[in-house]
Amino acid sequence: MSTAGGGRKKALLKVIILGDSGVGKTSLMNQYVNKKFSNQYKATIGADFLTKDISVGDRTVTMQIWDTAGQERFQSLGVAFYRGADCCVLTYDITNASSFRSVEAWRDEFLIQARFVDNMFLIMIISYIMFSCSYI
Repeated sequence: MSTAGGGRKKALLKVIILGDSGVGKTSLMNQYVNKKFSNQYKATIGADFLTKDISVGDRTVTMQIWDTAGQERFQSLGVAFYRGADCCVLTYDITNASSFRSVEAWRDEFLIQARFVDNMFLIMIISYIMFSCSYI
């Protein structure tokens, strides 16, 4: 734990977002960190992360939020990113039953690879993608 210029304590919190491909992990991360949303789908290759500073009491906490690829071919890459995580956000698309059934497997894999400890958090987020309709 280090202190920032004003004597405030600073901490790092590693957060991993997991779920099947296309459930909105990248959109969730970008909306939370940058307050931006894009309707364009672009699959994450491997993993990517953004940071966001938040204040918790007298601490500045830097959240390092990792967005991992949901495709099966990249799942073996993800386990390296799980280690050292403080929190896991499990996501699924409410309109895709298969993505919901996968949540348990994502959770189990995370708990094994991250070496779960008592003070780790698991959060589940339901996403839903709305498409705008045009009528002629």
